[in-house]
Amino acid sequence: MIRALSLVSVALAVAAMACREVSNDDPDAGAGADGRTDAGTGYPPPRSGLVPAVGSEATFDLATWNIENFPKDMATAALAADLITSLALDVVVVEEVANEAAWNELAARLPYHEALLSPHVYSATEYQKLGVLYRRPLVSVAPLRLLFNGDTFDFPRPPIQVSISVDDGEHARMAFDLIGVHLKAGVTTEDRTRRRNAIVDLDAHVRAQVDGGGEDEVVMLGDFNEVVTDAAGQGVFAPFLTAADRYKMQTQAYAQGGGITYINFGGRALDHIVTTAGLAAEVAGGELVVPRLDQSFGGYEGLLSDHLPVVLRVPLR
Repeated sequence: MIRALSLVSVALAVAAMACREVSNDDPDAGAGADGRTDAGTGYPPPRSGLVPAVGSEATFDLATWNIENFPKDMATAALAADLITSLALDVVVVEEVANEAAWNELAARLPYHEALLSPHVYSATEYQKLGVLYRRPLVSVAPLRLLFNGDTFDFPRPPIQVSISVDDGEHARMAFDLIGVHLKAGVTTEDRTRRRNAIVDLDAHVRAQVDGGGEDEVVMLGDFNEVVTDAAGQGVFAPFLTAADRYKMQTQAYAQGGGITYINFGGRALDHIVTTAGLAAEVAGGELVVPRLDQSFGGYEGLLSDHLPVVLRVPLR
């Protein structure tokens, strides 16, 4: 249910497949470096092969990615498009979109994806929005809605919820609800309390939906700004961790094994994916992958983000 760019120039290549990942064996690979552009967007096609692919034809590949005050550089949107294409991601929930024009550029540079962006703003000129990029025609979505929009203390950036449908024409159609979050940052007791309160509210929201006969297949993912590797963090996540009959934190084992999703301060796992019990059969045999772009791609942090994408690869059945 679930599925060295240089600072001077961004060389972009032709996308070879319209539905899934771009093949590195395409005879036109490298096109776009001569300045040719896609007539529909005005931008060169995104490049594949920049980093090893995570996604595949046999999996549905769902990611969360904090793209840090997007965009960090004039080249950031092009690089993000290249990396999403190279990683072959089907759905990406992003956090920290701080410029709508740059977001629109990113969307235009991804000819096989559609984009949804939260309407939430702090003020007319300041915001960190959540957004969703999804591959078409594989994925279709219902309109985005905001959750807890009035609770700006516990949810300074309101979560977004969308209903997702996945259909490749060969495997069974999949449908689930996707909730993207970006919880309060910081290390004070108050910051942690706000995150704890937010997770209590998210738990109540999902319980009410599932127990009320609504969609029971739900994925919550995003930048929770919290670790699951110490007692305090586990206390924040208690509504999920103490209800194994309802939830599975897909990132828990990775984090407790020393994995990181946030690069700075020695590295920590702050970005997580949680699935409901209704998805147990579908995610069985799935794999959590966190590509270390900070190690495989020179200039990654300076050009794009201090967070890494977190991907859940789920076999198509």
